[in-house]
Amino acid sequence: MFKYATTFKILSTFLIGGILLSLSTTNSYATLATFSDYDYGYGPIASINNDWVLAGHWMGYYDPENLTDSGFHATFDMVMKNGSAPHMHQITNTTISDVKMNGTDEIIQGTITISMKDGPVSNVPTTWTTYNNNTLAIEIDPSLINNHFGETPIYGLALTPEKEMKTMTSMMEDTKFMDEWIPLMMQNVMSNLQLGAGNSTSMPPMNMSMNESPVSNNGTLLPIQ
Repeated sequence: MFKYATTFKILSTFLIGGILLSLSTTNSYATLATFSDYDYGYGPIASINNDWVLAGHWMGYYDPENLTDSGFHATFDMVMKNGSAPHMHQITNTTISDVKMNGTDEIIQGTITISMKDGPVSNVPTTWTTYNNNTLAIEIDPSLINNHFGETPIYGLALTPEKEMKTMTSMMEDTKFMDEWIPLMMQNVMSNLQLGAGNSTSMPPMNMSMNESPVSNNGTLLPIQ
């Protein structure tokens, strides 16, 4: 058992570290060589709005010299604190109209399309504020979406490959935990790969429309609210 755990740990460490390092190197090179004029970011959404918990991911970019060359996408789950009424939202079709700095904070204004229960709602005024390159606040005009997200912004973190590498390095220093967790992770990955190879219907459809409900683990449709 120790032999296999050590082997998995070494392979996984190189795999995860290599991917993050590759992303960091690739992003740095691309930024210098091809996209030197672009501002971009990504990270998780982790927010509480009234009685709702929101969690997911966001990505965005824009060209400061040409704001029409821009985009923002977010997909996040929304569920009540007691675990009821789970559903999903997507933010797409972003148009950025203005970018300004307030000290170390970046404030971006534009419009989005957001998926709702009765279908996507377009041209919703939205403000993104990145605080000190660490946190993101998404303020969506509540008047067009029946105040669905309450009066407070949706919050997230602004990450970089360097931040992720630092987090991964800290986690791997807990050798007792990693010796147990990595074999479990690898076993789960291999099981899913085998399941996917033997069952062509195991992967969810990639082209789900904005107003379709996602499917839960037991095969039932989750409501979009």
